[in-house]
Amino acid sequence: MNEQPSKGNNTNKLLIILLIASLGLNAWLYSSKTDMAESHRVEKERLITANLDIEKELNDTYTELNQYKGINSHLDSLLLEANSKVDEQKAKIAKLMKSEKNSSKLNKQLQVEMQELKKMRDEYLERIDALLVENETLKKEKNELTSTVEELTKNLENTVSTASVLKSEYLTVTSYKKRNNDKFTTTAMAKRTNKIESCFTVLENKIARNGEKTVYMRIIEPGGKIVGNRTEGSNSFKKADTNEDLLFTTSKTIEYKNEKESICIDWTEEDRVFTSGTYMIEIYIDGYLSAVNSLTLR
Repeated sequence: MNEQPSKGNNTNKLLIILLIASLGLNAWLYSSKTDMAESHRVEKERLITANLDIEKELNDTYTELNQYKGINSHLDSLLLEANSKVDEQKAKIAKLMKSEKNSSKLNKQLQVEMQELKKMRDEYLERIDALLVENETLKKEKNELTSTVEELTKNLENTVSTASVLKSEYLTVTSYKKRNNDKFTTTAMAKRTNKIESCFTVLENKIARNGEKTVYMRIIEPGGKIVGNRTEGSNSFKKADTNEDLLFTTSKTIEYKNEKESICIDWTEEDRVFTSGTYMIEIYIDGYLSAVNSLTLR
């Protein structure tokens, strides 16, 4: 008679323990399921983002490469090759997205393929840039004076009739891009240009007064605006023959000794994005127009 309550108590305790264990197991299973669902959601969002990034990168690559189409046959041939390679990369990515079912693995592989696409684009842009620099047509365009240059040249002929004005010749203008090693190399691409340099020879003039002379360089955009930044030294000067205020891009002081002298003056602005088109370059010495040329950026 005394053992019955004891057995009942033990049974009740066992049931309670089992119930608690069951509740704990259910809670763990629910938590695990929730974590898995959240992890799946996050991975899916990453995959969607990766797909959008790749689609944008592909479109940007096609656009950036093909803006140089039609300049000459060598470039068109290279662009045909580049587009073919991009098409191959696009097909490879599409095949990968169909075959790989694991979202996490697919996301990582897509990141790798996107980096490969960027690397390919940059390599072809380097080759295109090299062709543009060497292109004979571009060289002729650089050396040809536009109608505006011709007009300025006529003004220059009138200006240099004054005996003491310093004349300059052989003005060459070169555009440069800055590489990762901080060295500058020539470029013909507007968006890659970081520096524009003008080099010329000041001619001998025994009548001119020797001593310090200020050289001003004016870089004029295709739209007519003067390139410059006042925080970097850009300002204005008085045009000697009209007393007109002219904005200049940069200036430097030279020590003139009444003899021939080779001079280079440059403007560097790494954060600036140049637009494509023909830029006018004017060189003034002590307020008088001394040389003029043009630079074409693609």
